[in-house]
Amino acid sequence: MEIHWLGGRTFLVINLAPIGCYPRFLAEQSNNLYLDESGCKISYNNAVNEYNNMLKDALQQTRKDLSGANVIYVNTNAALLNLYQNPKSHGMQHGITACCGQGGGPYNFNPQVFCGSSKEINGQTVRATACSDPQNYVSWDGIHLTEAANKLMTYAILSGSYNDPPFSLHQYCDIQPIG
Repeated sequence: MEIHWLGGRTFLVINLAPIGCYPRFLAEQSNNLYLDESGCKISYNNAVNEYNNMLKDALQQTRKDLSGANVIYVNTNAALLNLYQNPKSHGMQHGITACCGQGGGPYNFNPQVFCGSSKEINGQTVRATACSDPQNYVSWDGIHLTEAANKLMTYAILSGSYNDPPFSLHQYCDIQPIG
C-alpha cells in the first residue's frame, strides 16, 4: 500500500513456481507412484496450486482497495510448468534434470554436493559440475533456471500471455531481445 501511496500504479504479482518439478525435490522421491505424467511431484505442485489460487483470490480484494491501480497476477507457474513438461517444444532437451549437479540419473542432483562444489562422501571426493550444453536444460542447479529458461520466462511475462488481467508491457516500452 505504501508504494501505491507514493504513486505506484502498476503492480505485477508473481505466483509460486511448480516446485514439484524441481530436480532438488524430485531427487528426494523414491517412489514413482506420486509423480505425474511429466515426472513432477503431485503433492508439491498441488500445494503450490492451492497457494496460488488463494493469492489470486486475495488480489481481487487488493484491486478494490487500491483504486486506480493495475494489479496483475503473473502466472509464472503455468509458464514454468509448460517448460518442465514440454522442454522440446521450447528448443530444450531436459526438463527435470539439472545441468549443474552430481550423481547423474534422471535428476543429476545430490543434496550433499551443490553446483560448483566438491565434497568427500564415503571416502571419495565428488564434484558437482556443469553440463556443456546448458541451453538444452530448464534447470541450472536443481533449483534455479538456466539462462535459456529465464529468457523464455521473461518473454512470457513481458508478452502478457500469462497475465490476469491481460497486460502487455510492450505497450509501455520497446522490448528488444539481448544477444
